[in-house]
Amino acid sequence: MHTIFITDLDGTLLGHDDFSFSSIHHEIHELLARGITIIPNSSKTRGEIEHFCDQLGARLPFICENGAALVRADLLRETPCVGVTTSSSAALSGNGPTAYDSTGHQRTVLGRTVDKLMSDWVNWIDPMLRQQCRFLDSMPEEMQSAILGLKGDDLARALAREYSILFCFQGTQQDFARLRAEAAVAGLRIHRGGRVCCLSGQHDKASFNGMIRRLCSTVLAPARLIGFGDSDNDIALLCAADVACVVPRYRTPALSLPNPPPTVITVPQPAPSGWVMAANRALTVLDG
Repeated sequence: MHTIFITDLDGTLLGHDDFSFSSIHHEIHELLARGITIIPNSSKTRGEIEHFCDQLGARLPFICENGAALVRADLLRETPCVGVTTSSSAALSGNGPTAYDSTGHQRTVLGRTVDKLMSDWVNWIDPMLRQQCRFLDSMPEEMQSAILGLKGDDLARALAREYSILFCFQGTQQDFARLRAEAAVAGLRIHRGGRVCCLSGQHDKASFNGMIRRLCSTVLAPARLIGFGDSDNDIALLCAADVACVVPRYRTPALSLPNPPPTVITVPQPAPSGWVMAANRALTVLDG
């Protein structure tokens, strides 16, 4: 069996307030040394997740901007159980267009470019609803920093979006429901997080699960996907996994899944220590 950890970052692996994982750095490397594939899957940008990988000191495939792109997809072919069913480039490109970055790694893309998103936004969304949305790109840096809790290079990486656009919505819940409905008709999706809303194409954090299964499975060693998340934005990922690991947030009830997999693990501790606790419990379940 090939074990794949597909994990959200903020509030799940990274501390909710300080975005730190230094206390579990060693444990993550121990899991990698055991042959477990770890795939960060986040609303973060490519630059942000690459920075996380640099801090971790590990080359990882990852999914950015809420399922918009699987980056370094070719690294999945280097895992021990790959080779029987996934050697062709067709397996990598089965979900969407592929391209190579400057480092030679392969990227499979499901998302729409920012220019395309803005064109669809203007053409499909009611002007009255658009007036209630303020995009972060149009705000002064001080306001961007206050909203995202970031500054300097961290802020620049968060705003360097390729397949999504961040905005604040200032209308009512009824107006927001209308906005989401109009976006869906246009083939767009609006994710609402704790700090901002995010406009993107019709993809989510589970969009690459099928592709990952194909890439990491053989006849004798099927892939088992372990999902990690803490918020509503992670529900699709968790429900599409073989084992769902729910990491709680401070002073907030643990996430409830509408269509859970057979095994759901909810740990009592928040990130980052809760992530390690969930990982160990998931491995115990699999080994059992």
